[in-house]
Amino acid sequence: MDRRTVGLAAGVVGVAAIATAVGLRLGGRRVRTRERPDIDPLLEPPTGLTHHEVPTSDGAILHVVEAGRGRPLVLLHGVTLQWWTWNPLFHLLSDRFRVIAWDMRGHGRSTTGHDGVTLDAIGRDLAEVLDHLNATDAIVMGHSMGGMALGRYAVDHRKHCLEHTSGLVFLATAATELTPHRVTPYLGAGAGALAGIAARSDLPVEHLWRPGDVSASLVRIAFGKNPSGVAIEAVRQMIVEVPAVTSIEAGRSILAHDLTDSLARYEGPALVIVGANDHLTAPRLARRLAALIPQAELVELPDVGHQVMQEAPRRLAQLIETFAATARAAHPRPATSPA
Repeated sequence: MDRRTVGLAAGVVGVAAIATAVGLRLGGRRVRTRERPDIDPLLEPPTGLTHHEVPTSDGAILHVVEAGRGRPLVLLHGVTLQWWTWNPLFHLLSDRFRVIAWDMRGHGRSTTGHDGVTLDAIGRDLAEVLDHLNATDAIVMGHSMGGMALGRYAVDHRKHCLEHTSGLVFLATAATELTPHRVTPYLGAGAGALAGIAARSDLPVEHLWRPGDVSASLVRIAFGKNPSGVAIEAVRQMIVEVPAVTSIEAGRSILAHDLTDSLARYEGPALVIVGANDHLTAPRLARRLAALIPQAELVELPDVGHQVMQEAPRRLAQLIETFAATARAAHPRPATSPA
């Protein structure tokens, strides 16, 4: 290849990178300023919270938050998020449920423990949190990586699951096959643009995750048709607060995740929910997960992406209430022996 060809190719790549960067900025500007009066108030911090520090068997300390009284609704967030991604459900359901959420180990105010950020460890954390808070007859919902850990809990702690839960909700998650090539097509252009901008400005890539149009455009990938700018900023803030080692350990565990041959052991009620516009855990992965569980119901939400709790909180709350009402009858807890 002669110098002229090399120069032309470099010019084309440079123009493409600039165009991508400009597109990211323009898209980010639009989404950052988008208001959703029907959703934005639900994204605000809830009141009346009780905070706990729950020790785990491998030395981690989990930051757990709860509000409300009644039947436990236990919420596991996904990788790079924090407990407050569930703010809408605290607002919508804590008058009827005891809503419990926590920072996954290595996230937010929770420490990691000796076993690191793995699905096995998080599944065990769930059992220990339920024990610590004396939570039984619980509806447990896991989002994304939290849903994968919920599957591990159902498989690895079957007796505990039977005794403490009456139904499981798998939200925007998968039983297997969440490999890099399924995410890269959606992140590749944005990541390349970030690297190019960083090189030209002599700034580290991490600096470009500060509040702004580019970072908003990248976060927007996790959302569906009409996201709130407040929700976009909340997710960006959570992402930048996650230590790199946490993301690396969690990523390794996600790539090794496969419950294809074991998830059928869970025989209780299950609800599988996915957004039709979810680009990170596609609907076909949710369909496969639902097919593995004998008593699973599948719900696909139109125009919704990966962040279901921040995009369609009222619809999600309705689904949880309906599922909770039917799950107890379908999965009665074992009778206790008379005193």
